[in-house]
Amino acid sequence: MQPKKMNTSFLYVAVLTILLALGLALFLRSSAFRVQYVTVQGLKLIPESEILKLANGIQGQNLLLFDQEGLSYKISLHPLVQSVQFQRKLPHTLVIQVTERTPVALVVVPKGVVEVDAQGTFLRRLESWPKADEPVITGINLADSVGPGQNLKNPSLTASLNLLGQAPAGLLAQIGELHVDSIQQMTLFLTSGVEVRLGQANDWKEKLNALLQLVSDKGYIAFQQGVRYIDFTAAKPVIGR
Repeated sequence: MQPKKMNTSFLYVAVLTILLALGLALFLRSSAFRVQYVTVQGLKLIPESEILKLANGIQGQNLLLFDQEGLSYKISLHPLVQSVQFQRKLPHTLVIQVTERTPVALVVVPKGVVEVDAQGTFLRRLESWPKADEPVITGINLADSVGPGQNLKNPSLTASLNLLGQAPAGLLAQIGELHVDSIQQMTLFLTSGVEVRLGQANDWKEKLNALLQLVSDKGYIAFQQGVRYIDFTAAKPVIGR
């Protein structure tokens, strides 16, 4: 009789487990967790309406079971979106957390300027200067076929962004223009109007730190109005007046 009792108990537990699992599945798929509200966080450059448009169709779906990978892919099609994460606020709210790509420079093109991030991604084409003025890169030729969201993969642009990425913050704020020529020689034009000839390199930190130290020196500031250029292509900087 003992084996029969054990078999009956096992059957009872199995049936109960199946019923509980079925009940839980039905509960999770019920209207109790349907998405009714969508909020977007982390936006500075992108209008919220553009993200909500890309997320169109999520309302009414199950908050716990919706296709996160598919929705993330749709939202990431926006050229200014770097990454997407989701947060669920039970029972009905989905929070979309967006990390934006950050513009670090403007590239002059025939019809306006193009914003690019540190990786050389085409963010936006602008017909006028943005409010937050980034360093302007000149001497870059972009194909007409490139558009928002594409990585430009331009060697001269990559070299220019490499230089800007190594500039200390105090100097970066003073760079108005960075010109790169056909052999990737770099010339800065500071917001003060002074031309800075840097030449060619891959590691710019030493030169750029020395340049910041020079333009911050009280002695230099006293006579900078008469300075036309600073030549850093030699072993020691040469100031031209």
